Amino acid sequence: MKNEAPYILEWVAHHLVIGFDHIVVLTNDCTDTTNAILKRLDVLGYVTFRPNKPGQGGVHRTAIRRALRLDVVRKAEWLYVTDADEFLNIHCGDHSVDALIAASGGDAVDVIMVPWRIFSFNKRVILRDSLVTQQFTDAEPTYEDGGAGRRFVKSLFRNKDVYHRVGLHNPHVRAEHATALTWALPGGLQASQLQGGNHAQPPFGDQFAQINHYAVRSAQAYLLKRYRGRANHESHVLDTGYWDRWNRGGCEDRTIQRYAALTQGLLDVFKADPVLARMHRKGFRWHKAKLVELLQDAAYATLYGKIAASDPALVVHKDRAIRESRALLSQDQDQTDDAPRA
Repeated sequence: MKNEAPYILEWVAHHLVIGFDHIVVLTNDCTDTTNAILKRLDVLGYVTFRPNKPGQGGVHRTAIRRALRLDVVRKAEWLYVTDADEFLNIHCGDHSVDALIAASGGDAVDVIMVPWRIFSFNKRVILRDSLVTQQFTDAEPTYEDGGAGRRFVKSLFRNKDVYHRVGLHNPHVRAEHATALTWALPGGLQASQLQGGNHAQPPFGDQFAQINHYAVRSAQAYLLKRYRGRANHESHVLDTGYWDRWNRGGCEDRTIQRYAALTQGLLDVFKADPVLARMHRKGFRWHKAKLVELLQDAAYATLYGKIAASDPALVVHKDRAIRESRALLSQDQDQTDDAPRA
């Protein structure tokens, strides 16, 4: 994470509510109250927090390597790598992580590749101190309704000694173990690693689970995202091109609000702690003050005017095309990830 103070408490509460036993968070170069919030959550036992100094391979690879060395991670049965703008949303059983595993093969499955569903800015311009999962309900269309024909995935996977590294989207298996794992989409439709790569193609299994990906949030939040920069692409300046690709909408999706009562209950517990409550308020004020500063810059002001007046994209043609060639999918797996990062 970097500079995610307004969003941390909701994100942690959500993932604990859906059934993860523990959350490990690494941060880099934060200038808001992100680190202070996470330190307090660590003291209270909700997360394990470690600052991350980038090393060989970039911010994300360094963070994952360091996380994998922690005892709490080494002892885990299942692992899942996610970002602060991603919320796992499970549609099957009791809507828990355990229900997703059971529906996707149970003891017989090793890797479950869950597809993204991108959410637009919902025509929301102002950065508000309210829940992301309630503010943003305008999602990209399903494939059947004309939406993307390939989608990025994030993987829930068994913690086995067969990986040569763990990536942002899936684990990478050592050659000698290439056929040792069972890969599946949500619901149990089997998929090979080659078939998946960083993406899935229809059928996605999204009737069983999806990852709500709030890649842009509000127009003002996007300006702060531009200021912060991208962890894996430090030289890439976020502009209207990035916004136009990831501001996808056209279909109302409120399914994640099934968790609202439980998430709010845990948020109330968090905010009853005076340190967490104060650091959350201070972090939100930092973001609002930074916005005032950024809007004095002509480049930010121009970008703000353009994106605030924009309409969500119904379809992004680059991602509508179905990748049917296994050769192309294999190449995808080795290419540098061009996905938006939190």
